[in-house]
Amino acid sequence: MSENGARSPASRAMDEAIELAIAGRSPYPESVTFLDANTPCTEREMARAFSEGFAVVLVSPDGSTRTVLPEAVSG
Repeated sequence: MSENGARSPASRAMDEAIELAIAGRSPYPESVTFLDANTPCTEREMARAFSEGFAVVLVSPDGSTRTVLPEAVSG
């Protein structure tokens, strides 16, 4: 959550992903982390997720998403 109590775009996208997974319609890999795209720590959090074998769903402020697989950055 943000400091003012509003939920972040990544938090909302993760909730939607949970609902889709429950319905058996998830478009995301099983091991994934959701990150807000425009934060100071995004790159560090992405590196940590990739090192743990997680894919990353980057969520823009407008709610659009981009999935990045760890294989895509490891060469």
